[in-house]
Amino acid sequence: MDLTIFGLTDVVVSLKETYLANFFAMLITISFMLVAFSMKKYDLPKSFYAFFVLLTSALYLIVYANDYLLFFIGWEVMSISTYFLLSFTLSKEALHKYILFAIASALSMFMAILILYSTNHSFLYSDAKSSFEQLSTNMEVVFTTLMLFAIFVKLGVIGFHYWLVDAYEESHHIFTPFLSAILSKMGVYALIILVTYVVKLDMILAIIGVVTSIIATFKAIQEDSVKRLLAYSSIAQLGYIVTVLGVSDGMGGALYHSLIHTAVKLLLFINIAGIIYITSRSKFSELGGLIYKTPQSFILLLIGIIALAGMPPLGGFSSKFMIYTSLLDAKYLLILSAVMFSSASAFLYVYKLIYGIYLGHPTNKKLENIKEVPISFLIPQYFLASVVIVLGAFPAIVVPYFNKILSQMHLQTLTFTDASTLITSFSQFNGSVILGTFCSIFIVVLLVFVNLRSKTKEAKNRFDIAYCGEVPTEASHLHYGAGMGKELKRVGFIKVILDNSVKYFYNFLAKQTLAFSEFFRKIYSGDLSLNFNIAIMFLTILLFVTLK
Repeated sequence: MDLTIFGLTDVVVSLKETYLANFFAMLITISFMLVAFSMKKYDLPKSFYAFFVLLTSALYLIVYANDYLLFFIGWEVMSISTYFLLSFTLSKEALHKYILFAIASALSMFMAILILYSTNHSFLYSDAKSSFEQLSTNMEVVFTTLMLFAIFVKLGVIGFHYWLVDAYEESHHIFTPFLSAILSKMGVYALIILVTYVVKLDMILAIIGVVTSIIATFKAIQEDSVKRLLAYSSIAQLGYIVTVLGVSDGMGGALYHSLIHTAVKLLLFINIAGIIYITSRSKFSELGGLIYKTPQSFILLLIGIIALAGMPPLGGFSSKFMIYTSLLDAKYLLILSAVMFSSASAFLYVYKLIYGIYLGHPTNKKLENIKEVPISFLIPQYFLASVVIVLGAFPAIVVPYFNKILSQMHLQTLTFTDASTLITSFSQFNGSVILGTFCSIFIVVLLVFVNLRSKTKEAKNRFDIAYCGEVPTEASHLHYGAGMGKELKRVGFIKVILDNSVKYFYNFLAKQTLAFSEFFRKIYSGDLSLNFNIAIMFLTILLFVTLK
């Protein structure tokens, strides 16, 4: 492509097919098809579909770009089309947050790319390393800071996530799965390109990632909004990917967890979209007891949260296994302990997710008349549930393709004996054996509970719970999901996390910006004589400095 017209001579921009690009393109394609299939139940304007297609096209441009110029063009089209898609449902405040962070991310990335271009006059990934090495130490720091800022905004790393939670909560319920599963992966892809072709950031990324996962985990626990909880959950899971990208041999774990995160977030958000569709409610305090009305959705969500928590025997355990062993191999023992703590703490919010919606006491008699969600919501969930189950039974089935990616990137490949056995330098496990064992135990426990259930009496009225000496009123919050997590404030450092928010910093920044704006507005008031005097004053100062 000739860019002489823009003043950029001898610049080559190109598209290139790589195994890494094909992997992310596959995630984009599957996500687009599943979300588009579920969209059939909504009466959306044609412009929504048009922007959705434009967004997807931009994502393909990002992953197949072979240089930073085309990458940036795709990045900008992605941000703009996402803005228009969010504008259908977001409040003015949430939309302002998104566009301000999107503009800041774009400007930051653009400046970083220009800094890189200033040495070798090339945007190509293959020249990025040499371009970076020719920069001065100070400019290397500036470039790295600008690029990480741009990427962290898209990933929603803690401190840069101020826009993300509101956007996830208020976006159209069927667009949120795509927003969480795929748009966040563009940040992952950008980070992979950065650490592969430009600069290694081992310990920096490891620390930032683990701090993000811990804080987001405890932020998720206290949420009453289902979508806000899943938003913080997404931030925490992306934190694991950032952490393992800070390890020399962690690329395999990052790719595996990207695959699992995409499948699980699609599954969970589509599940929630179905529940909101039939109940018109999105808060834990307004839901509960739906297991009897939507048993299929309950089972599918259960599969999703098991995978999300990284528990055997599903695919989430395989990716967490690779993350843990990568950190262990790198001797990041403190980071490993923090990641395991965050992963274990995630059980609190995944329990709240399933208890608050499907278990526990129902909160509204109107929910007693609902039926299972439409088939257009269930079919994508069944497909995604099958993916995480298959990856649990055959964890190494995707390793041959991951090895192609790693070989092409000149990184150490993964080892395995067969599709069922995943091997690392420290240990190995057979997914089929684990899945078979868990299924056997589950069947035995299920039979025991079915036998016990046959000897119990069904409650005639599930809302009659006044058997403990107290009679609740209509206004009483009886649902445990409404207050779950508040008791964690008794723990010191968790109280600090829950009581503090980055919004205070951004509110302060907004006030200072407004104050500066007011000051300059008074200077440039439209009075020609005043503006003329100011211009003469600046010219005088400039002339004095020049002559001196």
